[in-house]
Amino acid sequence: RRAGLRRRTMRIAFTILQFSKSIEKMTATAQELNPQSKEKVTSSSQASSHGAADMTRRMVCGGLAGMIAKTATNPLDRIRMLSQTGEHGTSTSPGSKKVTPFQLYRSILQNEGLLGLWAGNGTNLLRVFPAK
Repeated sequence: RRAGLRRRTMRIAFTILQFSKSIEKMTATAQELNPQSKEKVTSSSQASSHGAADMTRRMVCGGLAGMIAKTATNPLDRIRMLSQTGEHGTSTSPGSKKVTPFQLYRSILQNEGLLGLWAGNGTNLLRVFPAK
């Protein structure tokens, strides 16, 4: 399990590195088109391409920030969702006590493993990226 988790972590780190390199390239392109440089932008097409590059960079950065935040908080959302729906697999007869979040956390770890805390995260990321 740890080897698989390390491989996934390395893949995520590599993907983030690729995104950061792409953003650096877009930033370099935007700096070339920057109207505050020594050369003045004379045509409206150059100004609009600068605005488009800046907007693209902001959209990508905002989407990535939203995806990172959602991934970081997904275990808490998963526990909240299971407690609300009651689909956590623990027996809750009418006379028994309510299941605590810590019990749900332990149940997820025992039944699904560590990656069970991030179940459904891919779907959330597809939803979050365009929204942020």
